Amino acid sequence: MKRILKRILPETLVDRIRHSGPFTRKVARRYARSSKRLDICAAQLAHYLHLSNHPPLADKVCLEIGSGWVLSHAVVCYLLGARRVIATDIFPYARPQALYRAVHDSIVYLPRDILSPFADHSLIRKRFDHLLSIRHFSFEALSRLGIDYVAPIDFAKVALHLPVDFIYSISAFEHVPCADIPAVLRNLVVNLRPGGTMIHCIHLEDHKDSLNDPFAFLSIPSDQYPRTQQTLRGNRTRSNRWRQLFGALENTESTFLYEWTRNDRDLPARIDPSVLNSGEADLRVSHIGIYTTKSPAGRMQP
Repeated sequence: MKRILKRILPETLVDRIRHSGPFTRKVARRYARSSKRLDICAAQLAHYLHLSNHPPLADKVCLEIGSGWVLSHAVVCYLLGARRVIATDIFPYARPQALYRAVHDSIVYLPRDILSPFADHSLIRKRFDHLLSIRHFSFEALSRLGIDYVAPIDFAKVALHLPVDFIYSISAFEHVPCADIPAVLRNLVVNLRPGGTMIHCIHLEDHKDSLNDPFAFLSIPSDQYPRTQQTLRGNRTRSNRWRQLFGALENTESTFLYEWTRNDRDLPARIDPSVLNSGEADLRVSHIGIYTTKSPAGRMQP
């Protein structure tokens, strides 16, 4: 039914529904009980910190790009002792009330054990117990934890004007229109302290049906794939192009943490020429993780 409605309703109306209060609350509640459960997000962030051999986040300023409906990853940074976490998004999706379920539906010992290689176990326990004591999550309650929500903000147009130590995103960059990616990356690096780091985990499949038809969008002519489609279904930027974009950033060094490939589904017979790629292997990459370090002597915006 949802797919039928998407096909028959005007795109502007679908977009308005997606940003409505009732829709975002419903989505937040669903995610809080599933992929945004705090123990799941703790495992996810710990995995990326492990792959990158990342230094501790204690007393660091963290910046999340594309925080979505539930601010669980920002709360994980709090558990790790971050001094401040700035959770951001291009639209004000977040519903902090959903965090109650994300916290209480978790298996309580898992975040403590999973995160213990990166912070003191007793301090993680103390912080998690404090989360359990919060009856009503709100932006004010999060601010008291050191978590601030900034939305809307478009990093293609502005920088944050705040020096940060660690920037991360999980399945966010694939929604950035192609034309905006270089500016977004430059503005993020500008705000990164010398010696600071970034981890960006990017999903390269067609979000319309990533399970069964992950490459369908690669065949669509560029004039039929505007910015709105790039945001909804994915910008179609392939792995090799991401290497070039991150490699072009001044005063930084980037490495791939992982690169996963889908071989169980066919590529389209025709690949649109606007989809820059280095061949079939590049087209088939489904997920990448990129770790970036800013040079200790790199410039930072005051």
